[in-house]
Amino acid sequence: MVVLFTIFLVAQISPLVLFFVFFKRISKIIEVRVIFLYAFVSLISDTLMGAFGSHSESIISAFALCEFAFFSVLLYLCIQNKTFKKIIVAISAANLCVEFYLLCTHTTNFDFWAALTTAVLIVIYSIFFFYEQINSTENLLIYQSYRFWMIVGCIVYLSGTLFLFLLTADVTDKQHSPFYIINIIGEIVKNVFFSIAFIVARKNRQNENSGEFDDTNILEKPF
Repeated sequence: MVVLFTIFLVAQISPLVLFFVFFKRISKIIEVRVIFLYAFVSLISDTLMGAFGSHSESIISAFALCEFAFFSVLLYLCIQNKTFKKIIVAISAANLCVEFYLLCTHTTNFDFWAALTTAVLIVIYSIFFFYEQINSTENLLIYQSYRFWMIVGCIVYLSGTLFLFLLTADVTDKQHSPFYIINIIGEIVKNVFFSIAFIVARKNRQNENSGEFDDTNILEKPF
């Protein structure tokens, strides 16, 4: 368990470290900034849960709202189709209002509802993204895009989280549930994919910059 927790901590801070390591190359990419802020908020949330264990349920619930908002913004930025963007804005705004109401009314099933709607809606938004990519005329392979790794990380993580909340729907202290290891593994996989996305984003930027100074076309551009 100690080894798993150590891997979890390393994976948790990896996207943050890579963001600063590749800052000059990737800091201007809006999607990267969104994931960086999400990773930072996630780290703060986990730290607060460790420091204020008695309020862990409230912290988890508040973070669930932030998580859905971050992932919705990410998909909104990754998708180009204006109709899809309008659908995301409308559905996300309505869902956030409902979740905020349930949170304020202290509904006992809030965590399950938040996990369910977040997983379902983000998967639907992701279908929009992959549909757009399949019909794209760009020659870039989908796995060579940093957006692909970000979205796959979200999907894998949310699928595991949903499974966790299905198993622990009636459990008050989810952190000490034997099934909570599912969340730890999901967090590790998610952050690994986010780290890969940052590395791919850096390579994409590097290729773009090198293309500007490609001397193979020098004969085609006379002085």
